[in-house]
This record gives sequence, C-alpha cells and structure tokens, in this order.
Amino acid sequence: MNISQNQNLPSTQRLLKATGLSMALAALLLITVVMPAEYGIDPTGIGGHLGLDVLGANSEAPSSPPPPGQVPVTSATDGSDAANAALAARAEAAFGKSDGQSLDASAVSLVAGPLRRSTLTVILEPGKGAEVKAQLKTGEGLVFHWTASADVAVDMHGERLNVKNAWTSYAVEAAQHESSGTFVAPFEGSHGWYWKNHGAEPVTVEVEAVGFQPDLHRP
Repeated sequence: MNISQNQNLPSTQRLLKATGLSMALAALLLITVVMPAEYGIDPTGIGGHLGLDVLGANSEAPSSPPPPGQVPVTSATDGSDAANAALAARAEAAFGKSDGQSLDASAVSLVAGPLRRSTLTVILEPGKGAEVKAQLKTGEGLVFHWTASADVAVDMHGERLNVKNAWTSYAVEAAQHESSGTFVAPFEGSHGWYWKNHGAEPVTVEVEAVGFQPDLHRP
C-alpha cells in the first residue's frame, strides 16, 4: 500500500499573515482592555463602556484620610521631650485631663535661691569703656534697666565659661542713653553690657537688675 509523502504545508505568505493578525489582535487588546484596566488610559473609549477604566483609577487613587474623629492625636510629649512628658503627668494628676491643654516646660527655669535687686554705677571717662556683668546659668534670666547721663555706645553680650576673646552679642547701639528689657541666658556664663563713651565729657551709667543673679560686677 502506497502512502502519499506530500503534505499540505502552509506557505510563507500565510504564516506572515497569521503572525500579523495575532500582533494586531494583541495590540487591540492592549489598547482596549489592558491599558484601561491597569493604567486608567482609554484612548478608544471602549474601556469606559466596559467599565475597565474604573479599575485603573482605583488602583492609582491614594487611600482617603480617616474622618477627623478617627485621626490619632499626637501631643508635644511624643518623642524625646521628657520635660513635657513629666509636666503632662503632673498636670493630669493634679487637675485631670484637658483637651485644650498644650505644654511647654521650657518656658520656666526654676531656681533655688533668693530674688535679688542689684544696682551698680560706673563712670566712663572720655574715650573709655566699662563692662558690667551677671553670672547666669542656661535659662536663668533677669529684668534690667540702665540709664546714662549722655549717649554712649553699648553692646549687650555674653561670654561662655572658660572661653577667652569670644562673645555673643544680643543688642548693639552706637548711641543710646537708656534701655530696659527682659533677658534669658542662652548659655551658662557671664552676661551684661559694655558701654563706651565717645564724647568729650565723663558719662555716668547706672544699671539695675532684678532676678536670681548672684550679683552685678565689673570683670
């Protein structure tokens, strides 16, 4: 019995045509199905009719924030602020919780010692200057007032402990005869004023400070 060896194989042209149709179908599916569903992109509008663009939009949308009543409240006591945490505990123990209460323990610097009123008078000869200082620790403060019999140049400043030839200025004026204010030491050291008389006559400067400073002195 003879078996035919001839098979009807597809021609190269038919293979190319089938490949082209497959690629066209894949591109069509990409545009009409995949892009609307995965990325929310619908250039043909078909994805919208099929409801596929909703899937893409939902995958990209960020989660909605919780309602105001469900937002966790973070207080100033969170983290490293141990002073505020201790203050919060004492406040709750003394008065109970209060929703409107905020905390700032750094606003108070407690000092063990008597309140002092210190005064000092210096006379500036023409062309000469003088300093008056108070020794303060970080956070300690004083209320001050000084007057001069004529305008003088003034530099209110501070010098850190054991540091030479370096200072931090807080207020500087070229010609001033009076000043009042409140001062809180930003670091431990000596803090006060340097006045210089640029005039031709002697000038008297009187300074007064109220606080917990040991004294007012001339360095």
